[in-house]
Amino acid sequence: MGQIILWTVVGIVVVIAVVMLLSSVAIIHTGEVGIVERLGKYVQTLQPGFHVVPPIIYRITEIVNMKQIPLKVDEQEVITKDNVVVRISETLKYHITDVNAYVYQNKDSVLSMVQDTRANLRGIIGNMDLNDVLNGTETINQTLFQQIAATTAGYGLNVDRVNIDSIQVDKTIQESMNKLLRASREKEANIMEAEGLKQSAIAKAEGEKQADILQAEANKQTQILEAQGRAESQRLIAEAVKDQINSINAGLAKDGDMYLKYKNVEALEALAKGTANTVVMPSTAVDSLGQIPAVGQVLTAAAKK
Repeated sequence: MGQIILWTVVGIVVVIAVVMLLSSVAIIHTGEVGIVERLGKYVQTLQPGFHVVPPIIYRITEIVNMKQIPLKVDEQEVITKDNVVVRISETLKYHITDVNAYVYQNKDSVLSMVQDTRANLRGIIGNMDLNDVLNGTETINQTLFQQIAATTAGYGLNVDRVNIDSIQVDKTIQESMNKLLRASREKEANIMEAEGLKQSAIAKAEGEKQADILQAEANKQTQILEAQGRAESQRLIAEAVKDQINSINAGLAKDGDMYLKYKNVEALEALAKGTANTVVMPSTAVDSLGQIPAVGQVLTAAAKK
């Protein structure tokens, strides 16, 4: 009976020892750290790897994730500078930089970071008109990131990125904006159409102008060519007349007397065919006719009678 009790006590002690030994073993994974406390007081931070922590007095109170963490911030309503209510949703990406500040200096560092982010966003949007808000998400992201970066450092956090996911306006405002957008697009389309018609009219007028210039130039060239042709024709005619005159002059220079005598005979023949019986001729004409052999014989015979 006594031995059974002894072995039972030994077994219990062994089990307790094994349980305490197992509970004192800690494995910290990569990207995490462990917070060790002794009787409720911070002792050290365990880095990734295998660790043995004495039980009862020491214990790992928290495993802190050191990786980058994405966080979806709840949608909030913000009033713009021109008194338009917009609903904005955003996301953050952050990681823990100071474990001690993150765990012990702030009750909820993540909640504090979110609250500061929402407050800074309201301040940024409140100084912007609706149009600037809708078209300036990148500017809002950069400004918000710069403002909260310094604030969150005291929470043991570092904000890596801020991103505006969506910006929504009231349905009536959206309808008004759509109408303005359609009107603006129609205006731009009308301007572009008018500009196109203007350019088309200019091009047409320019083409007609060039056509008129080319036609005038063609007419000019035609008139020049016609004038040159007429001048050349007149020159050739003049050359022919000149050559004819030169030929006549050359012939007269050689047989001028015979030509004049021949002409006198023709004139005499014409007189003979007339009705007049008496013809008065200058002596020089008679002398020139007498030089013609046939006429000279006739005159000689008449003189002998």
